[in-house]
Amino acid sequence: MRVTCLGDSITHGSVSSNYVDLLARRWNASGFAFVNAGVNGDLAYNVAQRLDAVIAERPDIVTLLVGTNDVNAQFDERWLRRYEKDQKLPVRPTRQWYAENVAAILARLASETDAKVVLLDIPPLGEDLSSRMNVLVREYNASIADVAAASGVPVLPLHDRLLDLLPPGHSPPAYRGNRSDIIKAALIHDALRRSWDDVSRRNGLSVLTDQIHLNDRAAGVVADLIGGVLGDA
Repeated sequence: MRVTCLGDSITHGSVSSNYVDLLARRWNASGFAFVNAGVNGDLAYNVAQRLDAVIAERPDIVTLLVGTNDVNAQFDERWLRRYEKDQKLPVRPTRQWYAENVAAILARLASETDAKVVLLDIPPLGEDLSSRMNVLVREYNASIADVAAASGVPVLPLHDRLLDLLPPGHSPPAYRGNRSDIIKAALIHDALRRSWDDVSRRNGLSVLTDQIHLNDRAAGVVADLIGGVLGDA
């Protein structure tokens, strides 16, 4: 069976732990083949624009994990302008526009493929759960739930599963919106050969490496959730 994992850099796995590779190691011997269709920086709009290639591959299962960049575009004007330029956005991203794009993705997959489609909700953005950004994450996840219910698509509870891994009394550093944090985390992993979990510990985090991307434990949670779908296929 062909499984296409659709999403952004969290799925692409070039600057964080790669859950698609983990799925392949676990499931290739059972007859599953995995396509990593994650693209760094993608918002839901960008995913919707590149569905032709996904549909042409005739997947049996599609997993969709997207929304972190949609939320992060709300951090400040600097991030917003960068996304508008780099991702060639036709409008300023909003929660409503995000929901419309997710709905459009699901509608095309339903009408143009025979694939079983599952959504994963958005992981935390930074580990300070009281932050404005994580309030937004919860609001966007509410939109995911609404769109999925209207489309008859299941949602895998990635957000809450990751919260379960946060230690009691966790006091993480604040998310500062610095792109340099991503570069530093990747350098520590690549140049110093540190695990993604070790990168997290160095940064005072538990499931995220650089306040955005997933460490090995968190990628394992994604693989476990998707694995539950594969086991029922």
